Amino acid sequence: MARNTGNYTAVYGFPESADAARRLAQALEIPCHIAELHRFPDGESLVRLPEPVERAIVYRSLDRPNEKLVELTLAASVLRRQGATELCLVAPYMAYMRQDAIFRPGEPVSQTVVGDWLGRCFDRFVCVEPHLHRTHTLDEVFVGRPSAALSGAAPIAEHLRANGVASGTVIVGPDEESAPLVEAVAGPLGLTGIVGRKERRGDRDVTVALPPDAPIHGRPVVIVDDVISSGETIFSCARAARVLGASRVQVYGVHALFSDIVAERFTAEGLGRPLSCDGVPHPSNALSLSGLLADAIASFGRG
Repeated sequence: MARNTGNYTAVYGFPESADAARRLAQALEIPCHIAELHRFPDGESLVRLPEPVERAIVYRSLDRPNEKLVELTLAASVLRRQGATELCLVAPYMAYMRQDAIFRPGEPVSQTVVGDWLGRCFDRFVCVEPHLHRTHTLDEVFVGRPSAALSGAAPIAEHLRANGVASGTVIVGPDEESAPLVEAVAGPLGLTGIVGRKERRGDRDVTVALPPDAPIHGRPVVIVDDVISSGETIFSCARAARVLGASRVQVYGVHALFSDIVAERFTAEGLGRPLSCDGVPHPSNALSLSGLLADAIASFGRG
């Protein structure tokens, strides 16, 4: 049986994430078109979109977001002018969500600014593990626009199951914010989940402490986190697990933002290559989000 597409008739992707856009379109059994981008010498962007449609899904992760936000705005304007009545932004990685309050005088509430900006361009939103803190739902970000904030747990759990995860494996998250992800990975697999406590003194100065009585000794550990960037959180968490006697440590991230230099550190730390979902294009991508995203879009259609 074909999946409900929410009445969307095409997916539009961008060059840097064309493969993932095509996988989503294939899952929905609808056409995929890739935008043409041109950047002028002064840095301005020109966006060309083929094939106007009435109800479109626009796919783009907002890692390194600044140019992408402008280009998404231009793309939405083209689609509207060509007659699109419904635009759904699928942004597996959603930017500017962490700054949801004024922490120091003179700072913006970036989440509100970007939420209002994109809310003027798109009618619906689908994201994966958005970096929400005090804001509880995406509906509070994109006010008046239906939205879905998806967990990256299912693809991780499916990958572990398919690769025969050992029954004694412990799923570990580095901090309280990772607790929902840990529970959603460990629960369906019948595994133990543990959450650490993170002390952050700077972007690259992080210490993770695990409960001293955590049942880790002699057991394999899988560390899961929503975002891997500098890697410092994961490195500290892995060291803490080894102090408690972990037999080996494996790492999964939903969004991979780390550089080649950080990848080399993973090898040097004896952690091998982390595995990530494909929302942000990266050499570590091993888990497809297309089915998860397609199901969320189908749920819009049922609504």
